[in-house]
Order: sequence, then C-alpha cells, then structure tokens
Amino acid sequence: MRALLDYLHTYFLSESQLLFRCGLAPERLAQLQREGRAPLPSYKVRCAGAVASYFGEKALDGELAWYPQAMAEWLIEAEHADAAMLRARFERRYRAELARLVEQGLPTVEPIGGLDEEWAHFLAGTYGVCTRHGRVEQIAAKSALVVLIDKLTERQTRAALPEAELVLLRRVVDLLDETAAWFAPHERAASSRARCVDGARRRYLGGGA
Repeated sequence: MRALLDYLHTYFLSESQLLFRCGLAPERLAQLQREGRAPLPSYKVRCAGAVASYFGEKALDGELAWYPQAMAEWLIEAEHADAAMLRARFERRYRAELARLVEQGLPTVEPIGGLDEEWAHFLAGTYGVCTRHGRVEQIAAKSALVVLIDKLTERQTRAALPEAELVLLRRVVDLLDETAAWFAPHERAASSRARCVDGARRRYLGGGA
C-alpha cells in the first residue's frame, strides 16, 4: 500500500487537489463526468482501517480518487464545451499527433478499435493509467507506438530482426519510454511498458529493463 500511495502522490492529482486547482465543486465534476465531458478517475483507492491519536482510535472507511496531471487542463476546456465539441477536439489532437509521428519518419498507424473506442477509454480514465500525464497527444503516441512495437516483433515472437528494423525498433521504444507511464507497482509486470519497453530492449536491443 505504501508503494502505491507514493506512486499516486508523485504522478497524480488527488480529487481534492484537482478540484482546488480548477476551482470546481465535487458536484460539478460529477456532472461533467455524467455528461461525458470529463474522464472518470484513473485510480480509486478504497480505504478501511483505523486512525489512532491522543484522542483515541477511530474507525475509517472511504474512497480516494486520483487523476492524471493533464486532467486539470482538460477540465478548463470541458467547462466551456459540450460533449460533441470535446469529442471533436480529442480527435483533432489525436490525429495531429499521429501526423507528427509520420513526419518524423514513423509508419502510419490507425487506432485498432477506432477513435470512438479511444474516446471511450479516455472517458473511463484508462489512459491516465498508462500515459505519463494523460494528455491526448500522449494517448495517441502511446497507442501507435505499442502497435508498431508489437508489429515489428510479432509480440516478441520473432527470434531476431534485421538491422534496419532494429534501428526503427530502438527509436520507437525510446519514444514509448518517454510517453508511457511508469505504472503502479502492482501493475508494472503486466503492463505495456514491461512488454514493449523493458522486454523489447532486453530481447532485441541488448539493454536491461
């Protein structure tokens, strides 16, 4: 539990921090979430236990919500746009990032499930878990880079790669390393970072995790 809380305090905003930063009431945040204008929390920590002090011991029971850092800037937009406008902005930013990666010489990649699925994952808080800050650009890059790595390595089933593909793989892995979250301690072994960054480096690029 201590390692998880340290991770959350380091990389995320608690709901109270988020609300203070944005000047929102809890009821307003909940309304934006119900309307499909703001993501749900990426992590919920349910707490049950007791606290002891000079005044004695008190039983506690509650839930703490945690959001990615970029949630604050998204809420500023969400306050002034409806769900359809926000969905359109999400797509524009997502596609602009894919175009930027192509301009840098990476192959074109489309989201496997389509942008409606990416939007649904975003609203569910999923991408706050697996990207550094939960920004749309990081979501697009992370999704595309994972697809490229899995395609190049056939999900790490290829015995070896030719030199040209190794050069591309190294570049893609380095970009993903800059974009992907570190993941919470209990998640990391099963994460895309473990497979596509640590695993790819270990198996094909001569580097440790």
